[in-house]
Amino acid sequence: MLDGTIPPEMQERYLNVVLSETNRLTKLTKGLLTLNNFDDKGTYLELADFDINAIIRQTVETFRSLCWDKHISFQLTFEEESLYVNADVGKIQQVLYNLIDNAIKFCPDGGRLALRLQLDGGKARVTVENTGPTIDKDELPLLFDRFHKADKSRSADREGWGLGLYIAKTIVGAHGGDIWATSENGVTQFNFTLPTVR
Repeated sequence: MLDGTIPPEMQERYLNVVLSETNRLTKLTKGLLTLNNFDDKGTYLELADFDINAIIRQTVETFRSLCWDKHISFQLTFEEESLYVNADVGKIQQVLYNLIDNAIKFCPDGGRLALRLQLDGGKARVTVENTGPTIDKDELPLLFDRFHKADKSRSADREGWGLGLYIAKTIVGAHGGDIWATSENGVTQFNFTLPTVR
């Protein structure tokens, strides 16, 4: 563009490509820095008691325009009016962000996304669910491995590096919680648990 080889009417298109690649590399760099911190220092947690309902609402709000752009219906369900956990707020927000971002990425235009919070055996259980391509059963256990990329049937994820779910698993595990995925009949769910404040 600077040397004039790209005509003016094409410059916006190429600037969008540059922006997209810059965002992709920024996400990769942040992911690698997070992994490096985990490797060097372990998963350091700044624990506090907080209402996870409020954090979920706050995090979901950042995805409203993305859902509108893809005409995705988003249902938010809280079983409890408030549910307190003892956790690292920033890191739990990162888990929520990774799971919701992933769900939107694989949810088709006009699809459905749901997020539920419930009390499950003394733990807070968060479920992020989306319609879209089903993940093969053999692949489900591999989803949380470092640098694992989803199979070709879900290859819309050309920007991912297989770090988001690994980071989510590391954070949830450091809190003493569990994380797992199910996928059948065109519905995929990611679930994680956190200890509640007694």
